[in-house]
Amino acid sequence: MKQQIAIMSLLFTIICANNAKAQQPNMQDKPGFIFGLTGGLSAPGGNYTKTDFNDPKSGFAGPGFNIGVTGTWFINKNWGINALISYHSYSFKGLQVLADGFKDAFAIDSSTVNTQGSNYSMNFLVGPYYSLPIGKKFSFDSRLLVGLVNAHLAGMQMFFEDQAASTFTQKESTANTFGLQLGIGGRYAISKHSGIMLNIDYFYSKPDFSINYENRNNNAGRWITSYNEPIAGLNTNLTLYYILHP
Repeated sequence: MKQQIAIMSLLFTIICANNAKAQQPNMQDKPGFIFGLTGGLSAPGGNYTKTDFNDPKSGFAGPGFNIGVTGTWFINKNWGINALISYHSYSFKGLQVLADGFKDAFAIDSSTVNTQGSNYSMNFLVGPYYSLPIGKKFSFDSRLLVGLVNAHLAGMQMFFEDQAASTFTQKESTANTFGLQLGIGGRYAISKHSGIMLNIDYFYSKPDFSINYENRNNNAGRWITSYNEPIAGLNTNLTLYYILHP
């Protein structure tokens, strides 16, 4: 994540340097095309973040980050078409809850749970974009994006210290689904060709994961064969952009 932020900052510095002698920005002008690098925090909610061992809807996911590239082609001063390709990563929480739950369910002395892979998604979204200029340097922007979400659910390995033969793995899973993202932001022009945006987006998808196991011969405790809960929440992002005027 630090390397990604550093690369984004370097690119933005180069953009600003190349535009040091550019004309003064004016949000009243038609932008033409905007290319942006975006990144920030992703905070999911709902059942996806629950850590109840006995609830099959619990997803044991936590907050993470997202990073992506975005492009907007403006039809006129206010309306455009926006495309976004982004990577979302979510943390994994509740490992001790899982370990304690399986220890009790299998009636053993000690257990350890480790993750395999990670919770993440790749988003390929497109949709309408609206920009309302407020003065020469600032605008209020909004968008509604829909498209494909390729989601990945982390796997887990349950290791039982006193029953090594019973150690089993819940395999990683992948699913494709429809997704949407609805956002608002404030865009500030530093020069005629560059600027920054602070934006907040609501994201939603509901992938249907098939869950498979390896070496599981005991169905005691948490046993799920599918997971079909919404992955939804808020992204809080900083976007660095470059404008090509017509």
